[in-house]
Amino acid sequence: MLAASHWNSLEIVKLVVAGTTPVAVAVLAAVLSRALKQAENRQWFSQKLVEKRIELLDTALPDLNDLLCYFTWVGNWKELSPTEVLERKRRLDRLFYANSPFFSTTALAAYEGFASVVFKTFVAPGTSAQLRTTLTSRHGSRAQAFAHQWDPAWASMFTDKAEETSPEAVKERYEALTAALGADVGAHPIAKDAS
Repeated sequence: MLAASHWNSLEIVKLVVAGTTPVAVAVLAAVLSRALKQAENRQWFSQKLVEKRIELLDTALPDLNDLLCYFTWVGNWKELSPTEVLERKRRLDRLFYANSPFFSTTALAAYEGFASVVFKTFVAPGTSAQLRTTLTSRHGSRAQAFAHQWDPAWASMFTDKAEETSPEAVKERYEALTAALGADVGAHPIAKDAS
């Protein structure tokens, strides 16, 4: 009699195991399916975020480059009036602040750092930012080199010599900004030659 009840218990265990195995497999499959779906959703979101950031960079980079040129006296600096430089600042401010959720905090801080070395803000109530550069340098005179008619009133748009930012400091902040923006889209910086 003991052997028969032992046999029945063994059969019951086999039946329980046989019955729970498909349930366990189904639960495991559901968990894996959900995890894969979540991973797929994260990947899709990351891809869309990178696409949005690239779209924003397509808009920002030409204006950033113009500011770099103007404040370092290279490239197209002779073609830009001080009012055009301020307009680029306003466009960039609007782009970065209106789209701040799409940029990393590092990129936003780098933009603010760059803007602070090229513009003096909060000069006076109702007054536009001033340009942290001079009218003349070893590179020439902005008034004389300007490709169009220079407006003498533009002289007030520049800071005093004491508040001027060196072209080297501008370039350094620009490079930090573009590196942060590149990192936001997964671009790796190009190593500079040690020579």
